[in-house]
Amino acid sequence: MRSHRSSFAPTPAEVGVRPYLLTRGRTRANRAIAVEALVETTDRGRAARYQLRFEEQAITVACETVASLAEVAAVARIPIGVARVLVADLTEQGIVCVYEAPARVADDVELIARLIRGVRAL
Repeated sequence: MRSHRSSFAPTPAEVGVRPYLLTRGRTRANRAIAVEALVETTDRGRAARYQLRFEEQAITVACETVASLAEVAAVARIPIGVARVLVADLTEQGIVCVYEAPARVADDVELIARLIRGVRAL
């Protein structure tokens, strides 16, 4: 019997391998980045965008306007752990800048709304 499975959809084995390849086997970022931390593409990142890997390009596009790490993961369609590792790498290269969330996240209504949208997009 023939399978009607799309050739573009990853197999169950590929789903686990791809994040491993994207992070070069790392499961933790060199720097702790909170899910609600805000990320923005720098001028250097905009200039270097087309020299980056596909997922890194997606992150720089997602961060053209300030976005939370959760939003970045949703827009780039990558797991949050992978987004955390890649954003940390891009921060070290000066491609993106990470801003820690305000001390009282509960008072930042816009941040909470963006986080909710990011989670829904997952």
